[in-house]
Order: sequence, then C-alpha cells, then structure tokens
Amino acid sequence: MSEEPTQAEIQNKVRELLGRATLLRARGDRTQAIELVRQALALDDANWESHELMGDLLLETDHVDEAMQSYRRARELNQSRGVLEEKIGRAALARAAKERSTELSRALLEGKPLPSGPRRKPAYAALFSFFVPGLGQVYNGDVLKGLIIVVAYLILFALAGVTVRAEIAARPISSMGSLYGPQTDVNSLFSALFGGVAALWVGLLVVLWIFSIAEAAIHAGKTMTSDHTGLV
Repeated sequence: MSEEPTQAEIQNKVRELLGRATLLRARGDRTQAIELVRQALALDDANWESHELMGDLLLETDHVDEAMQSYRRARELNQSRGVLEEKIGRAALARAAKERSTELSRALLEGKPLPSGPRRKPAYAALFSFFVPGLGQVYNGDVLKGLIIVVAYLILFALAGVTVRAEIAARPISSMGSLYGPQTDVNSLFSALFGGVAALWVGLLVVLWIFSIAEAAIHAGKTMTSDHTGLV
C-alpha cells in the first residue's frame, strides 16, 4: 500500500511543475504549459502562484474570461500581491476589446451601421438639427451625412423660394394689403406655398427637417450604451 505524499512533497512537485510550465511558456509552448499548471492545481488548488501563472497563460491564448477568473482566485489567496489588480485590469480591457471586435464584426455581417465611439446626447443632437438640419449629424460625427443634408436642404429651400416668387408674380394684384411688397399679400403667399409645384418643395423641406431631427436623436441614442468591462 503506497503512502500518501506529504505536504512538503506536494509543494516540491507543484514548484517543479510551475518551473517546467514557465520554461515552456518562454519557448512559446503555451498549450503544454497550461496542462502542467492544471496538474499543479490538481495537487494544490490553494497555490496562488499556480492561479496567477494560469491567468497569464490563458490571457496570452485569448481565453480572457478564464484568465480573469484565475487572477481573481489568485487575489483571493494572496491579497497583498498588488500586481494582480493590474493583471485583472488588463484582462478586463482585453475582454472589452474582444466584445467590441465581436460587435463590429456582427454589424458588418448584418449590414448594420457601425457603433460609434464617443457618446452623444440625443437631446443635443435633435436640438442642433431642429435649428439647422444636418447639424445634429455633424455633432454625432457623421460629417458627410450632415453636409449632404445641409446641401439638400439649401437646394430645396432655394427651389421653394424661386417657385413661390414665380407663382406670386404671376398672380393678379390683390387689394387685401401687402406683406412684403405692394403685390404680395398674405393670401397670395399661402396660396403659393401650399399650392402647385411649390407645395412639393415645401413638403420635401418638412420631411427632410423631421428626418434630420429623428435620425440625429436615434443615432446619438445608440452611442449611449455603456461598455461593461467587468472591472468590478
């Protein structure tokens, strides 16, 4: 009948396994190194050095969640080792970057807009586009889209203005009073705005204005989603 190994023998075996794992890690053979650290943990799960080395190996092999668990276990066993806090932070940042990469890949595959970096307030974006259509898009970082909306709005405004003036000039002089000149009264102005070809340009102006406000607010709202890094 074989005798159970003593605590000293277990510790010696653990140190041997960790030493071999460290050497394999330096040579780039992390898979075999992880296997040796697993053997060390099977012998003594309360060894903080084993958990820390496992965390290092798992982080280097892109197993971020498992690495964080190993670091946290090592911190529980040795709270005086300050470097573990830094390693947990690096693992958390790596996980956030991995999640971000996955999110971007999914957006590209599904043809969705890519999530923006800086956070924008929907109220500000909507307010900017309320006063100047396209300005909310510029605030969100969509400079090209904002400029396209501004140019389109100016073109529609110019077309509406030219059409209204032409229709007013073609109408007979009214005796109801003038608004901008002796030949332009309120009835003529409203009739020109909401009748004929001018109504089309005015309608498109309103649609573009509303679209600019809504799109800016919605896009800004998407940037408000927080990033859970798991630092706590």
